[in-house]
Amino acid sequence: MSDLAMKVLEWQAKGKVGISSATMASIALGMEKNFYHCYFSEPSDPSDLLRCMKLVDFIPEVKDSFREISERCPQFRPIIDNWELLTSTLKREMAQGSKAPETYSLMKKLRSIQ
Repeated sequence: MSDLAMKVLEWQAKGKVGISSATMASIALGMEKNFYHCYFSEPSDPSDLLRCMKLVDFIPEVKDSFREISERCPQFRPIIDNWELLTSTLKREMAQGSKAPETYSLMKKLRSIQ
């Protein structure tokens, strides 16, 4: 089993997994389908984005697959293309409380132009 696969298994066991974060991990592993569900999907709200962010924080080499994630799941492209902006906005908002309206607004805007 590859080092990446072992890290993904550890992440699954320790963290919260959603369809979008599992999409990222599945594509990084070269899988044809999402191991968590039967389809690939982008994050639809700040909670989904947070799970994706925690995956990348735990397994930074997932970033090496950003291009492939964007190609295999085109609806993920606006998120990947704006990863730094989205994650920095989410981190800032989380430091101020549990809500992330600015992040959510930005995500909705990016999803509408895909």
